[in-house]
Amino acid sequence: MNVFDFFGSAVCHQMAERSFFWGNCQSPLCARCTAIEGGIILGVIFLWLAGRKDGNRPFSPSGVVLAALSFLPIAIDGVGSYLGFWQSNNLLRVLTGALAGYGLPGLFLLAANFSPAKENTNPVYKNTGEQIGLLLAAVAYGLLVWLGILPYFLVAIVSAVGVVCFYGCFWFLILRTMTAGKKFPCFLCSLAGGFFTVFVVATIVQRIS
Repeated sequence: MNVFDFFGSAVCHQMAERSFFWGNCQSPLCARCTAIEGGIILGVIFLWLAGRKDGNRPFSPSGVVLAALSFLPIAIDGVGSYLGFWQSNNLLRVLTGALAGYGLPGLFLLAANFSPAKENTNPVYKNTGEQIGLLLAAVAYGLLVWLGILPYFLVAIVSAVGVVCFYGCFWFLILRTMTAGKKFPCFLCSLAGGFFTVFVVATIVQRIS
């Protein structure tokens, strides 16, 4: 097991029949998780580059609808295939994963920064167009992986970093809640917390599997 597979085991079942292959190299995550983590990475990069770390303004009505609808496909495909109503495939898994993953960082950011006791004026997304742009970027990434255009190492790196960011989002939420109004390096500490959590969870998974 390489380091990418180790990181991937912290969130994914890594079933071969639901994963991508480059020769003998299997993707660190299944198709759905590959797209989810890719979407998370894109969301984190956008919010960071756009300077939205203090975003606390709730989404617009259309943004709320888009965010809610983005999670419906993964729920429908996941439950439907699990109950045997249909057999899912990697294309469906990639598309539904991308739709769910791109918006997670924004939701965590809003949950971490929103305060009912004060005026929340800093946008997470300035408009619904930004959400749509992220959604399309996440879907495009998933399709490029599905088509086999992207190289293994790029997908593996994005997947591993995405897993760290996934757990880091939880740490960011916790740290922002605990240090509200105080100067604290939440981003760096969240990143460190993400690495630590991945290491602990992956180690436990390897021990019991």
